[in-house]
Amino acid sequence: MKSNISPQDFLNITREKFNKAVSETKPLTCWFSVTEECDLQCKYCFADSGKPLKDELTTEEIYHLLDNIAEAGTQGISLGGGEPTLRKDLVDIVRYASRYKYMFVALNTHGQSLDKKYIHTLSRAGIRQIKVSIDGLQESHDWNRGQGTFDKCIQALKNCVDVGIPSVIWIATVSQANFEEVPEMIKQAMDLGTDIAMVEFLTLGRGKGQKDLILTREQTKEMQRYLFEQQKVYGWNRIQFEDRYQIAEDEHSMEVACDPNRPCVCGELPAGCINALWQYCITADGKVTAGDVLTAPELCIGDLRKEKLSDIWQNSELLHLLRDRDKLKGKCGRCELRFVCGGCRRRVYALTGDVMGPDPNCWYKPQLS
Repeated sequence: MKSNISPQDFLNITREKFNKAVSETKPLTCWFSVTEECDLQCKYCFADSGKPLKDELTTEEIYHLLDNIAEAGTQGISLGGGEPTLRKDLVDIVRYASRYKYMFVALNTHGQSLDKKYIHTLSRAGIRQIKVSIDGLQESHDWNRGQGTFDKCIQALKNCVDVGIPSVIWIATVSQANFEEVPEMIKQAMDLGTDIAMVEFLTLGRGKGQKDLILTREQTKEMQRYLFEQQKVYGWNRIQFEDRYQIAEDEHSMEVACDPNRPCVCGELPAGCINALWQYCITADGKVTAGDVLTAPELCIGDLRKEKLSDIWQNSELLHLLRDRDKLKGKCGRCELRFVCGGCRRRVYALTGDVMGPDPNCWYKPQLS
């Protein structure tokens, strides 16, 4: 906590700023699972992907969906899955979102099909960012995703850099299987000329029940502190991680958070998780859910085949609940940092089933009684 401001004053200032952001909230970005089909069987796939859904959206339905979400204010879209490159119309989807809806279009992929010819085609269609999932070094990655997949992923990153994709990211799910490999993953990514993003393993999809792979609270703290230091070396944009807990030790972000003159907008306001504030998720059959990768049926808030996103965004009871951080429970609910952190709602839901519960991996000790 900043020395020149009390915890209660910090809470009051950040609550006011957060609530102002909520009053002006728009669905700016989304994760769109364009298919649940996947040709790998990763051991802890968060989506449990394999076969496509029976009623996945057609190309024309996706065009209508893109019209719908663009009208509501969506400016950026990450196409994932499943494995999005298995859709034969992926290039058409990218082109429509980029050229006709003026969206920033990203691709999240397992990287097995990214030869230079295909990447060139995606680039011409308007792709601006490609994230390749690489979960550790060769042995641990291949253990999870299949023999030989690591080498193809590394080649995919090289191809993306060579083609000139503006943003190329090695994205790693960190678990007990690869925690010790974090420094070497960063080194290899920097040597390749790519950025790197780290997310923590959660017990979702095929990872459900695998609690032995979850990082301990001390490991989460160690990793976030290490990544924070690496940002100082390589730049905050090159080393990306879910740093909501780390804000307690980030003097610059704390100053921005409690400055009443700083804007209350996405990208400027430290707010922790941006789900329900500026981000949402679309499933392969057009449902809207209250999260970036949380697609559990009970988190469904609407159907874009039948409804306007603008109406869903304004009227969803679950979104209103997630935006009301004074209703957080336990440690999160009494923490003076709840409006700049709020805990990881994905983690809480995955472990407890209560989306507003306390975050079990947060190491910060609230200073308010």
